Amino acid sequence: MIREITQHDHDQLIELNQGALHAVGSLDHEALALLLKMSDQALVVEDDGDVAGFVVTLPQSATYDSSRFRWFQDRYDEFVYLDRVIVSPDHRRKGVGTRLYDELPLDVPVGLEVYETNETSLAFHADQGFKPVGELVHSGKTNVMMLRDAA
Repeated sequence: MIREITQHDHDQLIELNQGALHAVGSLDHEALALLLKMSDQALVVEDDGDVAGFVVTLPQSATYDSSRFRWFQDRYDEFVYLDRVIVSPDHRRKGVGTRLYDELPLDVPVGLEVYETNETSLAFHADQGFKPVGELVHSGKTNVMMLRDAA
């Protein structure tokens, strides 16, 4: 089942996030609450009461302190920023990521970044219709900036 993120999910979301620090930035309860307050989409896939995965997107008008977000703001007049999508290790390769991406808006470009060393994610995003549109070095890591055009 796909549904909106609730307060009840926060502990599981933080646990999933902190287990994926190779691909996303750290979150604590305060940072998660702020991120969700700015979001225009915050969804979970639930499986038997557990969070199988989640996605958070931000509108281009968000006041988000992120160099990657600002990179898109500086270059595009209209976009939705996919801040993070995380799938539980127990639910990988079961279509959870695809289900979350199927919920992304189609009427506006969607921007995101992937570490250049994350070949699995780069391939997944290419399969989802995202194309590299630039690079940004942040905290010593090269981010491949990707965009999926509006349908």
